[in-house]
Amino acid sequence: MDDGSRLPWIIAVVLLFCAAYFAVTETAIASASRTKIKTLADRGNVRAKRGLYVLDEFDRAISTLLICTNIVHISIATLVTVAVTRTWGLSAVSISTIVTTIAVFFAGEMLPKSIAKKYSEKFLLSCAGPLCFFMKLFGPLSALLTMIGQAASKLAKGDAQISVTEDELYDLIEDMTEEGTLDEEQGDLISSALQFGDVTVESILTPRVDLAAINIEDSYEDILSLIKSQNHSRLPVYEGNIDNVIGILQIRKFIKAYLRLGSNLDLRPLLDEVFFVHQSTNIDELLPIMSKRKINMAVVTDNYGGTVGIVTVEDILEELVGEIWDEDDVVEENVVRLENGVYRVDAEESVSDVFEQLGFEDPEEDEELVNTLMGEWAYEQFTAIPKVGDSFAYHGLSVTVSAMEHNRILKLDVVLLPETEEGGDEQ
Repeated sequence: MDDGSRLPWIIAVVLLFCAAYFAVTETAIASASRTKIKTLADRGNVRAKRGLYVLDEFDRAISTLLICTNIVHISIATLVTVAVTRTWGLSAVSISTIVTTIAVFFAGEMLPKSIAKKYSEKFLLSCAGPLCFFMKLFGPLSALLTMIGQAASKLAKGDAQISVTEDELYDLIEDMTEEGTLDEEQGDLISSALQFGDVTVESILTPRVDLAAINIEDSYEDILSLIKSQNHSRLPVYEGNIDNVIGILQIRKFIKAYLRLGSNLDLRPLLDEVFFVHQSTNIDELLPIMSKRKINMAVVTDNYGGTVGIVTVEDILEELVGEIWDEDDVVEENVVRLENGVYRVDAEESVSDVFEQLGFEDPEEDEELVNTLMGEWAYEQFTAIPKVGDSFAYHGLSVTVSAMEHNRILKLDVVLLPETEEGGDEQ
């Protein structure tokens, strides 16, 4: 085979690499995060500035890539056909067409796009420069195709484009925290705000087993005794049983009336109206309602109307700003490090917070665990009500029940297992 017969094959191979470049570039500009590219561009990265220009001129860039891709594919097919005809005659053209199509599909389209999707930002930074040249070269033709595409898109109304996804926001916050642009507290506050809409009342309420409530039939001496033992400004009042809450009593109002009327006091007129809310309600929906109605406390119910617990405005705000301590509150650590790498964890602590404090990355990446409480999660691992000392393993963690009360888990001991023990099955 002389140099003249080799030339079409050499050019075809070069064009195949060009096809791979255009495929990589197309996938990169379609998949890359504009937020990350803009952050790099704002820091003075020249390649990122070109990448940002390409993303801003997305329609022109796609039109240019389509023009270039079609030119390259047609050229490859033509060159291979000419080379095959010269070498083996017309009878081999059909086979060469099939082989060329497969080669272009795998080497010029599928494989480059698969790789580019995984490393979209890196490929965009590398490919943006040459693409800017092609955008200028095919500017008039690209502009014409872009106009046609925009005119066609106006005929069909589409969904609003999302410029930044929630995952990208989390990545951006994490990057800014690691780089020192945001301190850790600011990063946690912004992350809490993003997660705020996903939190339900059920995950932050005070459960009925911990509920301090007044029976309307109790004597005033019993009511005063209960008030003295609590640090609350309001208490729910029930009649018959806790599932029948009839009002909310303001302690200050009760004491003033009791001092004035003594045993002649009638408790019912002092009660504020009860605001009931279902346990599945999102707290971002509940907060504005409670704020508008100037309600501090809501009674949480289940599907059958039974009382699950109560939730206050303070409980909701703590999901944003963290624990709010009053002067009468006893400060307790929810996660305490003991000896031998054991952590004693409060059952009311969220699973995600505990994992974060332990530096444990959940291999299952279960999104449902984000707002799940440790006690609730632990119960799901057992087939029966556990006892103190019962334990289970979870992907390199050993979790042991360390304190219970009335079949309710209060404390858990959590420890990271050595690598040799990580293969243990969950119980």
